[in-house]
Amino acid sequence: MNGIPIILPDTLQSRSDEFSGYLGKAIERVQKFALEYGWEKHTEKSFMDKVMIFDSKPDFDKMLLELCEMPPDIELPETYCGALEERVLAVVTPEIYSTVYPQGVEDDFYTKILAHEIAHRLHIRILDGDEEAMGPIWFFEGFALFAADQFCQSKQTLTKDEIIDILKSEDRGSYEKYAFIFRYLVKLLPLKELVSKAGENNFINFII
Repeated sequence: MNGIPIILPDTLQSRSDEFSGYLGKAIERVQKFALEYGWEKHTEKSFMDKVMIFDSKPDFDKMLLELCEMPPDIELPETYCGALEERVLAVVTPEIYSTVYPQGVEDDFYTKILAHEIAHRLHIRILDGDEEAMGPIWFFEGFALFAADQFCQSKQTLTKDEIIDILKSEDRGSYEKYAFIFRYLVKLLPLKELVSKAGENNFINFII
């Protein structure tokens, strides 16, 4: 459908059309998001050369470490289930994801996982390849969560003080909370302004 090869293990070969459908909808989701904000030129070229689906979390971890040229003995978090590196979109099956990260299961959750990883690459293209300008963890993850429309039905709420604590933290935290904060900020300020300022040293103070 989209011309991007999807590499599947033998156990998943019968689900080829299913995964092709997920990928097509994920690409379409990111394209619509980009069009809404005037970033459509950044989606004209494909973000990946192939997609690899894994029916084993250890196999996924091994491939990802190889792609990133990292030591093979590094232990990745159990909830780390997808990435787009070196133009390869690697992701575990919906079944594995729903087991290790059940709080992330929602309508179209698997399509959204793929869209999330593609959205990171869109973010980098918007910034002309400057990954350092993507901002703090909560912001660049929030951008991808927002673009993919993840946690759109979440009942999460945060006080102002709780938001500020998260903004100031350098540790990786709750994606559901990041999604809440990002949607909250986009209601207050234009997304393009937030994206352009996220890499500045005074970004957190600007937000507060």
